[in-house]
Amino acid sequence: MTHRIDNKIYKAALYCRLSKDDDDRNGDSSSIQTQKSLLERFCRGNGYLIHDFYVDDGYSGLNFDRPDFQRLLTDIDNGTVNMVITKDLSRLGRDYIQTGYYTEIYFAKKRVRYIAVNDAFDSNRDDNDIAPFRHILNDMYAKDLSRKVKSAKRQRALNGLFISSQAPFGYMPCPDNRNLLIVDEPAAEIVRRIFALSLSGYSAKKIAEILTAEGVITPGVYKYQQGDTRFVRYLKDGKNRWCYETVQTILKDRVYVGDMVNHKAEVANYKTKQRVMLPQNERIVVENTHQAIIDRGDWLTVQQLVHARHKAPHHNFENIFRGMVFCADCGSRLCMGTKQRNGKYYHHYRCNNHYLNPDKCPKPHQISYTVLYQNILERIQQLTKAVENDEEFYALVQIKTADNLPPDSALKERYSIEKRMAELSGKVRKLFDSHADGVIDDRNYEMLMKDIHAEQENLEQKLSALQSKISQQHNTEISIEQFRETVRECLNVTELTPYILNKLIAKIEIGCLETVDGQKQQVVSVWWKITC
Repeated sequence: MTHRIDNKIYKAALYCRLSKDDDDRNGDSSSIQTQKSLLERFCRGNGYLIHDFYVDDGYSGLNFDRPDFQRLLTDIDNGTVNMVITKDLSRLGRDYIQTGYYTEIYFAKKRVRYIAVNDAFDSNRDDNDIAPFRHILNDMYAKDLSRKVKSAKRQRALNGLFISSQAPFGYMPCPDNRNLLIVDEPAAEIVRRIFALSLSGYSAKKIAEILTAEGVITPGVYKYQQGDTRFVRYLKDGKNRWCYETVQTILKDRVYVGDMVNHKAEVANYKTKQRVMLPQNERIVVENTHQAIIDRGDWLTVQQLVHARHKAPHHNFENIFRGMVFCADCGSRLCMGTKQRNGKYYHHYRCNNHYLNPDKCPKPHQISYTVLYQNILERIQQLTKAVENDEEFYALVQIKTADNLPPDSALKERYSIEKRMAELSGKVRKLFDSHADGVIDDRNYEMLMKDIHAEQENLEQKLSALQSKISQQHNTEISIEQFRETVRECLNVTELTPYILNKLIAKIEIGCLETVDGQKQQVVSVWWKITC
């Protein structure tokens, strides 16, 4: 082993680094205090003058844009220090390309001696051939760690845990379990107001204007007031102002119906740490993981409204049926048209697909706004009058039970199937014992067992189908009762509003105006909001 002899007086910079992952895996053995003690003892034992400690606590070895590392480079450029000492090569960095640049090129160019104590690396020695391989191993460690962290996060996401750094507006992490979201009531009230305004027919832009005019606190300012200093910028330059993008983000977020959406973005490269947003179909969604702020049916309605075309009102006219009127033949959304006669404006809906693609929609479908308004108002009034009468109510909303199978009959059939399956299980045990005792030969045993297995499979299929019907009936009953409660809220209605329509109606289909027996007739079908 040979050393290059020099008569320099060294002023040593003792550099310490610890990432969160190093702390979790190695405990006190790699702690900042441990590194400081080791480097200080090393300097005293070799007579090196300590200029200063440079500490980056909580920084990855793949990132060289660390505060104290940059301060170290500045001091090297200024000639303040001429020696750098670390506990090992991985403390300097884990990216083998950049770490190799500093150990092989940068320090040599600046005439700085570099020592990694535990790896026995000294740039003044000529036996450092193993160092590049150590850099590669350190890089491979970082890559392997990144892969394991990704896998662990994905598993937590699949379990429906909250794993983000910030809770969505309207929620906060549970004090006893940070992976669970609980409702933050003051913020949740603002979220409910936003959805109510959307159900009332207001666009995201209009909602933002209303909230700003009323002085409603924005999510950024609210989070700062709750102690998150990262949002201090929202207090400057009149930032307590709502923008429509924020409103749209809230309206589209599934978290408000109790679903956890994770894996919205991923790190494309473990070195650059650049995050790439993922499409909706690649995100991990787990339903019903926390308390909902918004009813699921209302949320689905809002999604239709958000994705519908938003236009300014025609001639101060509010289109209360926006996004819910469709062609009965081709299924496309009807567009609103306006005509002027004698100084008055008349509004109507029509299927543009008929005019653009007559081969796909051969008949014209259109209806006057006034006619449609009166038709729907009368239907809702009939519905409110019949809400307490099962027969009339079911007839109006056209409810049918699953395959018209009465609930009592379904339960009796399920009991009969389960009883027969228990009998067959008993027969299997007896048949097995008889075969074991030699009472039944192999040929008859296999034939009888085959018949029993076939009957068991047939019964299992019947039981599965029957259970599905029973569950569907149960869900239908729940859905009907929820819809009834919504109808009760609309008793004595005398005029239609977007809120009422969006609560009660999923869509309206307009048929073609036809002449039957000398009279003009047009079918208007209403799809009520009953999920059955």
